[in-house]
Amino acid sequence: MTPRDPEALHVERAGQGPPVVLLHGWSSSSRAFAPMLEHLAPHHRVLAPDLRGHGRSPVDPSARARSERADGYPAAGYAMEDHAADVAALLEREDVTGAALVGWSMGAQVALEALSLSRRRVAALVLVSGTPRFTAAEDWPHGLREASVRALARLLVRQPERTLRAFFEGMFVPGELCAERALEIERSVAEGAPPPSLAAIRAGLDAFIVADQRSRAAEVAVPALVIHGERDPVCLPGAARWMAERIPGARLALLQGLGHAPLLSRPGLVSDLVLGFLAEAIRS
Repeated sequence: MTPRDPEALHVERAGQGPPVVLLHGWSSSSRAFAPMLEHLAPHHRVLAPDLRGHGRSPVDPSARARSERADGYPAAGYAMEDHAADVAALLEREDVTGAALVGWSMGAQVALEALSLSRRRVAALVLVSGTPRFTAAEDWPHGLREASVRALARLLVRQPERTLRAFFEGMFVPGELCAERALEIERSVAEGAPPPSLAAIRAGLDAFIVADQRSRAAEVAVPALVIHGERDPVCLPGAARWMAERIPGARLALLQGLGHAPLLSRPGLVSDLVLGFLAEAIRS
């Protein structure tokens, strides 16, 4: 784990009130939450960091020096624990207490790790389209095949722009968005944020293969909400059901007809679920 100066992370800020920290997914940035900010900011102080190597946050400067694969990309510095340490340091620097961690996709795994580091600062947890383990194993049928992740990594090195475009489009299922709306969302998410570091997201795929936050689920001691598209092709819906069963007292909201990015295709719906949950969780 390689914690860094939290000031190195770029953070989008909006609103006032009980704090909410938004953690984005792989190859994305805080811009993924832009459609939700108009709903959240009137009620909450929102902090949305760009994770290291994503958006306007720099790469981990020591990653290449510590470890490098044969293809020239770093093999360390971008584990879930590294991102979580950055988030924990950010909460300390901002002196945030009573926060809700809202993690989408990879951000959900980061949130589970960050919670273990910042228990006294976190009051609620929301996991959107998340999983505690991305790849399948003998005792974990709710993940993608490791071979599929490795194939994605090879494509990413050869054709990064095309691969990321295909990944973005693959988050939505048929009938979820019209073509025009999908293009509008893609442009909105990219607006104002540079492309992610290829080194960071390539190393992030390696992290997906080994990351396992299943043991963190039973340790969650704050109110938790699990939101998931019931047709999610990236983080499988079975993972959401598993988390809702293992996290003490967790609630599950399965969204019919939606894929991996309901925060983009249905930001109002996801925001209403989050706001309703937090109004009760933080009050209690």
